[in-house]
Amino acid sequence: MNKTFLLFPLCLLLMASGSLLAQTEQEGEENSSRGGFEIEGYGEVIYQHYDYGPDRKSGENGAPDDSRSVVDLPRVVFEMKYFFDDDFYITSELEFEHGGTGSSMELEYEESGEYEQEVEKGGEVFLEELHLTKKFSDEFSLRAGRLILPVGLTNKEHEPDEYFTTTRPEGEVAVVPVTWSEIGVQGFGSFGNLDWTLLLVNGLDATGFTSENWIVEGHQTRFETVQATNMAIAARLDYHLFPWLRLGASFYRGNSTDNRPKSDMEGIPGVVTIAEGDLLLERGPLTVRGEFLNGNLTNSQEISSKNSRVSKNLQVPRTPVASGARAWSVEGGYDLFPLMNSSSSLRLIPFLRYEYYNSMEETAENIYADLRFKRTIITGGINFHPTKGVVLKADFSHRKLGLERYNDENTISLGIGYVGTFFERE
Repeated sequence: MNKTFLLFPLCLLLMASGSLLAQTEQEGEENSSRGGFEIEGYGEVIYQHYDYGPDRKSGENGAPDDSRSVVDLPRVVFEMKYFFDDDFYITSELEFEHGGTGSSMELEYEESGEYEQEVEKGGEVFLEELHLTKKFSDEFSLRAGRLILPVGLTNKEHEPDEYFTTTRPEGEVAVVPVTWSEIGVQGFGSFGNLDWTLLLVNGLDATGFTSENWIVEGHQTRFETVQATNMAIAARLDYHLFPWLRLGASFYRGNSTDNRPKSDMEGIPGVVTIAEGDLLLERGPLTVRGEFLNGNLTNSQEISSKNSRVSKNLQVPRTPVASGARAWSVEGGYDLFPLMNSSSSLRLIPFLRYEYYNSMEETAENIYADLRFKRTIITGGINFHPTKGVVLKADFSHRKLGLERYNDENTISLGIGYVGTFFERE
Protein backbone atom coordinates (compact mmCIF):
# COMPACT_ATOMS: atom_id res chain seq x y z
CA MET A 1 0.00 0.00 0.00
CA ASN A 2 1.19 3.50 -0.79
CA LYS A 3 2.19 5.03 2.53
CA THR A 4 0.57 8.32 1.65
CA PHE A 5 -2.83 6.65 1.93
CA LEU A 6 -2.29 6.38 5.68
CA LEU A 7 -3.31 10.03 5.66
CA PHE A 8 -6.88 9.12 4.73
CA PRO A 9 -7.78 7.18 7.91
CA LEU A 10 -5.76 9.66 9.97
CA CYS A 11 -7.76 12.55 8.55
CA LEU A 12 -11.04 10.75 9.17
CA LEU A 13 -9.93 9.99 12.73
CA LEU A 14 -9.08 13.66 13.22
CA MET A 15 -12.50 14.66 11.93
CA ALA A 16 -14.22 12.22 14.26
CA SER A 17 -12.20 13.24 17.31
CA GLY A 18 -12.91 16.90 16.61
CA SER A 19 -16.60 16.17 16.41
CA LEU A 20 -16.57 14.18 19.66
CA LEU A 21 -14.68 16.95 21.42
CA ALA A 22 -17.20 19.53 20.27
CA GLN A 23 -20.05 17.29 21.39
CA THR A 24 -18.50 16.84 24.84
CA GLU A 25 -18.10 20.59 25.27
CA GLN A 26 -21.79 21.06 24.52
CA GLU A 27 -23.05 18.60 27.13
CA GLY A 28 -25.41 20.30 29.52
CA GLU A 29 -25.87 23.22 27.13
CA GLU A 30 -28.36 23.85 24.38
CA ASN A 31 -26.87 22.77 21.09
CA SER A 32 -26.82 25.86 18.86
CA SER A 33 -25.72 23.96 15.75
CA ARG A 34 -28.36 22.61 13.44
CA GLY A 35 -28.43 20.10 10.66
CA GLY A 36 -30.09 20.54 7.32
CA PHE A 37 -30.09 19.96 3.60
CA GLU A 38 -29.18 22.32 0.73
CA ILE A 39 -29.38 21.99 -3.05
CA GLU A 40 -27.56 24.34 -5.42
CA GLY A 41 -26.77 24.12 -9.10
CA TYR A 42 -25.87 25.72 -12.40
CA GLY A 43 -26.21 25.02 -16.10
CA GLU A 44 -25.64 26.32 -19.62
CA VAL A 45 -27.14 26.21 -23.11
CA ILE A 46 -24.90 27.31 -26.01
CA TYR A 47 -25.23 28.02 -29.74
CA GLN A 48 -22.09 28.46 -31.89
CA HIS A 49 -21.51 29.24 -35.56
CA TYR A 50 -18.11 28.53 -37.16
CA ASP A 51 -16.67 29.78 -40.45
CA TYR A 52 -14.13 26.91 -40.56
CA GLY A 53 -14.19 23.13 -40.70
CA PRO A 54 -13.50 20.85 -37.71
CA ASP A 55 -10.32 19.22 -39.10
CA ARG A 56 -7.17 21.35 -39.00
CA LYS A 57 -5.18 18.47 -40.51
CA SER A 58 -7.20 18.34 -43.73
CA GLY A 59 -4.73 20.52 -45.65
CA GLU A 60 -1.56 22.55 -45.48
CA ASN A 61 -3.56 25.69 -44.65
CA GLY A 62 -5.30 24.23 -41.62
CA ALA A 63 -9.06 23.97 -41.31
CA PRO A 64 -10.88 24.67 -44.60
CA ASP A 65 -13.50 27.40 -45.01
CA ASP A 66 -16.93 26.23 -43.91
CA SER A 67 -20.22 27.45 -42.50
CA ARG A 68 -21.59 25.26 -39.73
CA SER A 69 -23.48 25.62 -36.48
CA VAL A 70 -23.91 23.55 -33.33
CA VAL A 71 -26.08 23.71 -30.23
CA ASP A 72 -25.07 22.12 -26.96
CA LEU A 73 -26.02 21.63 -23.34
CA PRO A 74 -22.45 21.58 -21.98
CA ARG A 75 -23.40 20.85 -18.40
CA VAL A 76 -26.17 20.79 -15.84
CA VAL A 77 -24.84 20.50 -12.30
CA PHE A 78 -26.56 19.78 -9.00
CA GLU A 79 -24.68 20.21 -5.73
CA MET A 80 -26.21 18.73 -2.59
CA LYS A 81 -25.03 19.35 0.96
CA TYR A 82 -26.16 17.71 4.16
CA PHE A 83 -25.14 19.42 7.41
CA PHE A 84 -24.79 17.11 10.40
CA ASP A 85 -24.20 20.35 12.30
CA ASP A 86 -22.83 23.78 11.40
CA ASP A 87 -19.24 22.52 11.23
CA PHE A 88 -19.63 18.99 9.84
CA TYR A 89 -21.16 18.39 6.42
CA ILE A 90 -21.03 16.19 3.34
CA THR A 91 -21.11 17.52 -0.23
CA SER A 92 -21.92 15.74 -3.48
CA GLU A 93 -21.96 17.30 -6.95
CA LEU A 94 -23.50 15.48 -9.89
CA GLU A 95 -22.77 16.76 -13.39
CA PHE A 96 -24.70 15.92 -16.57
CA GLU A 97 -22.58 16.79 -19.62
CA HIS A 98 -23.81 17.24 -23.21
CA GLY A 99 -27.28 15.88 -22.63
CA GLY A 100 -26.74 12.41 -21.22
CA THR A 101 -25.26 9.04 -22.05
CA GLY A 102 -25.67 6.40 -24.71
CA SER A 103 -23.61 4.79 -27.46
CA SER A 104 -22.21 6.97 -30.21
CA MET A 105 -19.53 7.11 -32.88
CA GLU A 106 -16.84 9.78 -32.68
CA LEU A 107 -14.56 10.99 -35.48
CA GLU A 108 -11.13 11.62 -33.93
CA TYR A 109 -9.15 14.02 -36.14
CA GLU A 110 -6.03 13.83 -34.00
CA GLU A 111 -5.81 10.12 -34.93
CA SER A 112 -5.82 10.67 -38.71
CA GLY A 113 -9.59 10.70 -38.95
CA GLU A 114 -10.28 7.35 -37.28
CA TYR A 115 -13.77 6.57 -36.04
CA GLU A 116 -14.16 5.46 -32.44
CA GLN A 117 -17.09 3.81 -30.71
CA GLU A 118 -17.81 5.40 -27.35
CA VAL A 119 -20.29 4.38 -24.68
CA GLU A 120 -21.66 7.89 -24.38
CA LYS A 121 -23.99 10.19 -26.21
CA GLY A 122 -21.34 12.83 -26.61
CA GLY A 123 -21.44 13.26 -22.84
CA GLU A 124 -21.56 11.66 -19.46
CA VAL A 125 -23.03 11.67 -16.00
CA PHE A 126 -20.17 12.30 -13.61
CA LEU A 127 -19.79 12.56 -9.84
CA GLU A 128 -17.65 15.70 -9.81
CA GLU A 129 -17.40 16.02 -6.04
CA LEU A 130 -18.11 13.83 -3.02
CA HIS A 131 -16.43 14.81 0.21
CA LEU A 132 -16.81 15.11 3.96
CA THR A 133 -15.80 18.39 5.60
CA LYS A 134 -15.04 19.22 9.22
CA LYS A 135 -14.49 22.85 10.20
CA PHE A 136 -12.29 23.28 13.26
CA SER A 137 -11.88 27.05 13.00
CA ASP A 138 -11.81 29.83 10.41
CA GLU A 139 -8.10 29.11 10.02
CA PHE A 140 -8.37 25.34 9.51
CA SER A 141 -10.85 22.90 8.00
CA LEU A 142 -10.28 19.35 6.82
CA ARG A 143 -11.88 17.62 3.85
CA ALA A 144 -11.64 14.09 2.39
CA GLY A 145 -13.13 12.50 -0.73
CA ARG A 146 -13.35 13.55 -4.38
CA LEU A 147 -12.12 17.13 -4.44
CA ILE A 148 -11.86 20.03 -6.89
CA LEU A 149 -8.24 21.07 -7.50
CA PRO A 150 -8.17 24.91 -7.58
CA VAL A 151 -5.28 24.94 -10.07
CA GLY A 152 -5.91 27.84 -12.42
CA LEU A 153 -8.51 30.56 -12.29
CA THR A 154 -11.27 28.58 -14.02
CA ASN A 155 -10.94 25.56 -11.73
CA LYS A 156 -11.43 27.94 -8.83
CA GLU A 157 -14.31 29.86 -10.43
CA HIS A 158 -16.08 27.84 -13.12
CA GLU A 159 -19.75 28.77 -12.85
CA PRO A 160 -21.33 30.64 -15.82
CA ASP A 161 -21.48 34.04 -14.07
CA GLU A 162 -17.78 33.87 -13.10
CA TYR A 163 -16.30 34.33 -16.59
CA PHE A 164 -17.33 36.53 -19.53
CA THR A 165 -17.02 34.21 -22.54
CA THR A 166 -19.88 31.98 -23.63
CA THR A 167 -17.73 28.87 -23.19
CA ARG A 168 -15.17 28.32 -20.46
CA PRO A 169 -11.84 30.06 -21.20
CA GLU A 170 -10.28 28.15 -24.08
CA GLY A 171 -6.63 28.35 -23.06
CA GLU A 172 -7.00 26.72 -19.66
CA VAL A 173 -9.35 24.05 -20.98
CA ALA A 174 -6.75 23.13 -23.63
CA VAL A 175 -3.87 22.44 -21.24
CA VAL A 176 -5.31 21.36 -17.84
CA PRO A 177 -8.45 19.45 -16.84
CA VAL A 178 -11.43 21.75 -16.16
CA THR A 179 -13.08 21.12 -13.81
CA TRP A 180 -10.32 19.07 -12.26
CA SER A 181 -11.34 16.70 -9.47
CA GLU A 182 -9.32 13.92 -7.86
CA ILE A 183 -9.59 11.72 -4.76
CA GLY A 184 -7.64 12.69 -1.66
CA VAL A 185 -7.50 14.95 1.39
CA GLN A 186 -7.54 18.72 1.68
CA GLY A 187 -6.81 21.30 4.33
CA PHE A 188 -8.00 24.87 3.93
CA GLY A 189 -8.74 28.05 5.83
CA SER A 190 -8.18 31.79 6.12
CA PHE A 191 -5.78 33.99 8.06
CA GLY A 192 -7.08 37.51 7.79
CA ASN A 193 -6.81 38.52 4.13
CA LEU A 194 -5.05 35.28 3.12
CA ASP A 195 -6.96 32.19 1.98
CA TRP A 196 -5.03 28.93 1.70
CA THR A 197 -5.65 25.36 0.58
CA LEU A 198 -3.38 22.30 0.31
CA LEU A 199 -4.32 18.95 -1.23
CA LEU A 200 -2.85 15.45 -1.51
CA VAL A 201 -4.59 13.51 -4.30
CA ASN A 202 -4.11 10.70 -6.81
CA GLY A 203 -1.89 11.61 -9.75
CA LEU A 204 -2.55 11.66 -13.48
CA ASP A 205 -2.23 8.79 -15.99
CA ALA A 206 0.41 9.55 -18.64
CA THR A 207 -1.25 7.38 -21.32
CA GLY A 208 -3.75 10.19 -21.91
CA PHE A 209 -1.21 12.95 -22.58
CA THR A 210 -1.51 14.39 -26.11
CA SER A 211 -0.27 17.03 -28.53
CA GLU A 212 -3.49 19.02 -28.65
CA ASN A 213 -4.49 18.98 -24.99
CA TRP A 214 -1.22 18.28 -23.14
CA ILE A 215 -2.14 16.55 -19.82
CA VAL A 216 -5.93 17.03 -19.98
CA GLU A 217 -6.79 13.45 -20.90
CA GLY A 218 -4.50 12.17 -18.18
CA HIS A 219 -7.37 12.93 -15.81
CA GLN A 220 -8.43 9.41 -14.83
CA THR A 221 -12.03 8.84 -15.95
CA ARG A 222 -11.70 5.74 -18.18
CA PHE A 223 -11.73 2.96 -15.61
CA GLU A 224 -13.91 2.00 -12.66
CA THR A 225 -11.02 2.47 -10.25
CA VAL A 226 -8.46 5.26 -10.07
CA GLN A 227 -4.75 4.43 -10.02
CA ALA A 228 -2.97 6.09 -7.10
CA THR A 229 0.50 4.55 -7.14
CA ASN A 230 1.66 8.07 -7.96
CA MET A 231 0.21 10.80 -5.75
CA ALA A 232 0.28 14.54 -6.36
CA ILE A 233 0.15 17.71 -4.33
CA ALA A 234 -1.77 20.85 -5.21
CA ALA A 235 -1.93 24.17 -3.42
CA ARG A 236 -3.47 27.60 -3.77
CA LEU A 237 -3.08 30.96 -2.04
CA ASP A 238 -5.37 33.97 -2.48
CA TYR A 239 -4.46 37.32 -0.95
CA HIS A 240 -7.06 40.08 -0.78
CA LEU A 241 -4.80 43.10 -1.12
CA PHE A 242 -7.80 45.43 -1.13
CA PRO A 243 -11.54 44.71 -0.91
CA TRP A 244 -11.61 45.09 -4.68
CA LEU A 245 -8.33 43.31 -5.62
CA ARG A 246 -7.40 39.65 -5.15
CA LEU A 247 -4.05 38.13 -6.10
CA GLY A 248 -3.87 34.35 -6.49
CA ALA A 249 -1.32 31.62 -7.13
CA SER A 250 -1.67 27.86 -7.55
CA PHE A 251 0.71 24.93 -7.90
CA TYR A 252 0.56 21.24 -8.86
CA ARG A 253 3.24 18.55 -8.89
CA GLY A 254 3.04 14.79 -9.28
CA ASN A 255 4.42 11.78 -11.15
CA SER A 256 2.18 10.09 -13.73
CA THR A 257 3.94 7.08 -15.26
CA ASP A 258 3.20 4.57 -12.48
CA ASN A 259 -0.54 5.24 -12.88
CA ARG A 260 -0.58 3.82 -16.41
CA PRO A 261 -2.93 0.83 -16.94
CA LYS A 262 0.12 -1.38 -17.61
CA SER A 263 3.50 -1.15 -15.90
CA ASP A 264 5.47 -0.23 -19.01
CA MET A 265 7.47 2.73 -17.66
CA GLU A 266 8.94 1.53 -14.39
CA GLY A 267 11.80 3.73 -13.26
CA ILE A 268 11.02 6.46 -15.82
CA PRO A 269 9.20 9.31 -14.07
CA GLY A 270 6.81 11.60 -15.86
CA VAL A 271 6.52 14.43 -13.34
CA VAL A 272 3.93 17.10 -14.12
CA THR A 273 4.60 20.53 -12.62
CA ILE A 274 2.20 23.45 -13.03
CA ALA A 275 2.66 26.96 -11.68
CA GLU A 276 0.00 29.63 -12.11
CA GLY A 277 -0.71 33.20 -11.03
CA ASP A 278 -3.87 35.27 -11.43
CA LEU A 279 -5.62 38.44 -10.36
CA LEU A 280 -9.22 39.56 -10.01
CA LEU A 281 -10.12 43.26 -9.84
CA GLU A 282 -13.74 44.18 -9.15
CA ARG A 283 -14.09 47.89 -8.46
CA GLY A 284 -17.46 49.48 -9.04
CA PRO A 285 -18.66 48.66 -12.56
CA LEU A 286 -15.17 47.52 -13.70
CA THR A 287 -14.05 43.87 -13.70
CA VAL A 288 -10.57 42.77 -14.80
CA ARG A 289 -9.12 39.27 -14.76
CA GLY A 290 -5.64 38.12 -15.69
CA GLU A 291 -3.79 34.81 -15.55
CA PHE A 292 -0.48 33.18 -16.47
CA LEU A 293 -0.09 29.38 -16.37
CA ASN A 294 3.04 27.39 -17.19
CA GLY A 295 3.44 23.61 -17.17
CA ASN A 296 6.35 21.16 -17.45
CA LEU A 297 6.56 17.40 -18.02
CA THR A 298 9.70 15.31 -17.54
CA ASN A 299 10.66 12.50 -19.96
CA SER A 300 8.07 13.59 -22.51
CA GLN A 301 9.94 11.82 -25.32
CA GLU A 302 9.82 8.45 -23.54
CA ILE A 303 6.14 8.95 -22.70
CA SER A 304 5.36 9.83 -26.33
CA SER A 305 7.13 6.69 -27.52
CA LYS A 306 5.21 4.44 -25.12
CA ASN A 307 1.89 6.14 -25.86
CA SER A 308 2.30 5.58 -29.60
CA ARG A 309 2.13 1.84 -28.94
CA VAL A 310 -0.75 1.56 -26.47
CA SER A 311 -3.89 -0.32 -27.45
CA LYS A 312 -6.49 1.49 -29.55
CA ASN A 313 -9.06 0.14 -27.11
CA LEU A 314 -7.91 2.74 -24.58
CA GLN A 315 -9.36 5.40 -26.90
CA VAL A 316 -6.52 7.86 -26.40
CA PRO A 317 -5.03 9.88 -29.31
CA ARG A 318 -1.50 8.36 -29.03
CA THR A 319 0.11 11.60 -30.26
CA PRO A 320 3.41 13.08 -29.01
CA VAL A 321 3.25 15.13 -25.83
CA ALA A 322 5.21 18.32 -25.19
CA SER A 323 7.61 18.91 -22.34
CA GLY A 324 6.04 22.31 -21.72
CA ALA A 325 2.67 24.03 -22.14
CA ARG A 326 1.60 27.60 -21.53
CA ALA A 327 -1.56 29.70 -21.35
CA TRP A 328 -2.11 33.31 -20.41
CA SER A 329 -4.98 35.74 -20.73
CA VAL A 330 -6.34 39.13 -19.76
CA GLU A 331 -9.92 40.36 -19.96
CA GLY A 332 -11.94 43.36 -18.88
CA GLY A 333 -15.61 44.24 -18.67
CA TYR A 334 -17.56 47.35 -17.66
CA ASP A 335 -21.16 47.45 -16.41
CA LEU A 336 -23.04 50.16 -18.31
CA PHE A 337 -26.09 50.46 -16.05
CA PRO A 338 -24.37 52.59 -13.36
CA LEU A 339 -23.61 55.12 -16.12
CA MET A 340 -27.36 55.51 -16.54
CA ASN A 341 -27.78 56.30 -12.82
CA SER A 342 -29.82 53.16 -12.60
CA SER A 343 -30.55 51.56 -9.22
CA SER A 344 -31.78 48.43 -10.98
CA SER A 345 -30.24 45.02 -10.36
CA LEU A 346 -29.85 44.67 -14.13
CA ARG A 347 -26.28 44.46 -15.44
CA LEU A 348 -25.06 44.99 -19.01
CA ILE A 349 -21.35 44.26 -19.40
CA PRO A 350 -19.47 44.61 -22.69
CA PHE A 351 -16.09 42.88 -22.48
CA LEU A 352 -12.88 42.25 -24.38
CA ARG A 353 -10.55 39.27 -23.87
CA TYR A 354 -7.12 38.37 -25.25
CA GLU A 355 -5.53 34.97 -24.70
CA TYR A 356 -2.56 32.95 -25.86
CA TYR A 357 -2.06 29.24 -25.34
CA ASN A 358 0.18 26.54 -26.73
CA SER A 359 -0.08 22.90 -25.73
CA MET A 360 3.33 22.33 -27.40
CA GLU A 361 5.19 25.38 -26.08
CA GLU A 362 8.37 23.34 -25.50
CA THR A 363 9.22 19.92 -26.91
CA ALA A 364 11.94 17.31 -26.55
CA GLU A 365 14.63 17.15 -29.23
CA ASN A 366 12.95 14.55 -31.45
CA ILE A 367 9.36 15.78 -31.07
CA TYR A 368 7.94 18.20 -33.63
CA ALA A 369 6.33 21.29 -32.10
CA ASP A 370 3.15 21.43 -34.17
CA LEU A 371 2.29 25.12 -34.62
CA ARG A 372 -1.39 24.31 -35.16
CA PHE A 373 -1.53 24.14 -31.37
CA LYS A 374 -0.07 27.61 -30.87
CA ARG A 375 -3.12 29.86 -30.72
CA THR A 376 -4.03 33.46 -29.99
CA ILE A 377 -7.65 34.55 -29.60
CA ILE A 378 -9.33 37.92 -29.38
CA THR A 379 -12.91 37.79 -28.10
CA GLY A 380 -15.38 40.63 -27.76
CA GLY A 381 -18.90 40.35 -26.48
CA ILE A 382 -21.55 41.28 -23.98
CA ASN A 383 -23.09 39.78 -20.83
CA PHE A 384 -26.62 40.72 -19.75
CA HIS A 385 -27.82 39.83 -16.25
CA PRO A 386 -31.63 40.29 -16.13
CA THR A 387 -31.66 39.15 -12.52
CA LYS A 388 -29.25 37.68 -10.02
CA GLY A 389 -28.14 34.19 -11.03
CA VAL A 390 -29.05 34.44 -14.74
CA VAL A 391 -26.75 35.58 -17.54
CA LEU A 392 -27.28 35.91 -21.29
CA LYS A 393 -24.08 35.96 -23.34
CA ALA A 394 -23.07 36.82 -26.90
CA ASP A 395 -19.55 37.06 -28.27
CA PHE A 396 -17.37 36.91 -31.37
CA SER A 397 -13.90 35.35 -31.30
CA HIS A 398 -11.09 35.55 -33.85
CA ARG A 399 -8.41 32.86 -33.61
CA LYS A 400 -4.98 32.85 -35.27
CA LEU A 401 -2.74 29.77 -35.40
CA GLY A 402 1.04 29.60 -35.18
CA LEU A 403 1.87 29.94 -38.89
CA GLU A 404 0.70 32.70 -41.23
CA ARG A 405 -0.37 30.17 -43.86
CA TYR A 406 -2.94 28.63 -41.51
CA ASN A 407 -6.44 29.99 -42.02
CA ASP A 408 -7.88 32.27 -39.36
CA GLU A 409 -10.89 30.93 -37.48
CA ASN A 410 -13.97 32.93 -36.44
CA THR A 411 -16.74 31.87 -34.07
CA ILE A 412 -20.03 33.51 -33.08
CA SER A 413 -21.41 32.25 -29.77
CA LEU A 414 -24.68 32.74 -27.88
CA GLY A 415 -25.39 31.32 -24.46
CA ILE A 416 -27.67 31.21 -21.44
CA GLY A 417 -26.35 30.37 -18.00
CA TYR A 418 -27.88 30.13 -14.55
CA VAL A 419 -26.63 29.69 -11.00
CA GLY A 420 -28.98 29.21 -8.09
CA THR A 421 -29.85 27.78 -4.69
CA PHE A 422 -32.94 25.62 -5.09
CA PHE A 423 -33.36 24.53 -1.49
CA GLU A 424 -31.74 26.04 1.59
CA ARG A 425 -31.76 24.81 5.16
CA GLU A 426 -33.61 27.01 7.62
